[in-house]
Amino acid sequence: MPQIDFPIKILMVMHTSAVTGPNMATLSLLKAIDRSSYRIEVASPGADDLVGCLKDIGIPHIPLEFGRYTDLITLLRLISILRKGKYHILHGHMGRVGPIICIAGKIARVPAIILTEHMSAKSHAWMGNNFIRLFFHRLFHFVSNNCLNMVIAVSEKARRNYVLRQGIREEKTAAIYNSIYLEEKKDYGRITIRRELGLSESATVIGMFGRLIKEKGYSDVVLAAGEVLRHTRNVQFLVVGEGAERENLEALVKSKGLEKNVIFAGFRQDTSNIMESIDLLVQPSWTESNESFGLVLIEAMAAGKPVIASNIEPFFEVVEDGKSGLLFPEKNHKALAQKLLFLLNDRALMEKMGRCGYEVIKEKFDARIIARKTEDVYKQVLRIKK
Repeated sequence: MPQIDFPIKILMVMHTSAVTGPNMATLSLLKAIDRSSYRIEVASPGADDLVGCLKDIGIPHIPLEFGRYTDLITLLRLISILRKGKYHILHGHMGRVGPIICIAGKIARVPAIILTEHMSAKSHAWMGNNFIRLFFHRLFHFVSNNCLNMVIAVSEKARRNYVLRQGIREEKTAAIYNSIYLEEKKDYGRITIRRELGLSESATVIGMFGRLIKEKGYSDVVLAAGEVLRHTRNVQFLVVGEGAERENLEALVKSKGLEKNVIFAGFRQDTSNIMESIDLLVQPSWTESNESFGLVLIEAMAAGKPVIASNIEPFFEVVEDGKSGLLFPEKNHKALAQKLLFLLNDRALMEKMGRCGYEVIKEKFDARIIARKTEDVYKQVLRIKK
């Protein structure tokens, strides 16, 4: 590889324009990258949400559409973008399109190709018994593995499972956490937000944020709510998000007579504002959810909120039980209720855990720290001395 000097040109490819957790973590990273040394452009579908966010942080955007039946068109378009831009690094974000990104980078002779893995599944179980699909999936990833310089996984668990699932060599992988860009706290109007959401101004509000699917374990929180409200009354539970499980959750709430205490806010884009209005966050995911990290946990900790999470593996990398939060056995709503009551009965401990969690974010998950680690990988794959 010829000597490459700064500034380094990077094309980052994001295969969805939705305002998802992984995309928001990527935006935090982009805000913290050293712009004097790394000139990053983003290629992605052209929906307004993501394009607007990129514009706000000064990152150029290149339209690149993805579709299940347009892979060849996407491949040719990406090759053209890469050749025109003369990039030093192609940094894609994993998904079904990972092999397309790798093949395009190889054909366009980009010096280094990196993919970020946001999944943590150990196997290809989601493909069921479709052996033809599984064969081509493994074939394409075999090709990808030989094109790639590095895979960045968002947690150690995701890194280990990627090695197991895709058969890539350990030395071509690295674990670099998702991050959040810490900024000076703003007053979003806690009371105003609570009024808008139909929450009591004086209640202790326990929040849940995410896609409403069975594997996220929100039913455990509803069941725990019934236990909690038998011991204390001035508590409300706020559910922020949409998904296939919402109807079932609403039915469960109704069957338990909890309609006044469990509020469904639906999908919201102002989650950082809403996070300020809650007192405590619960993340009850099951192992089956294949969580790779737990981004909502660091969002709550960055807001100074104590957290309670299920004891699944990736959450161990975020929450130190008893210090920055509490862990409970997954799928055990009675244990969750006990943890909730333990904190609700000790406001001083809640505040202490909130402060401790914020310090953990500053030391471990601040985007500025994660950006420096990502820049080290960029230097490594281009063989630039640090």
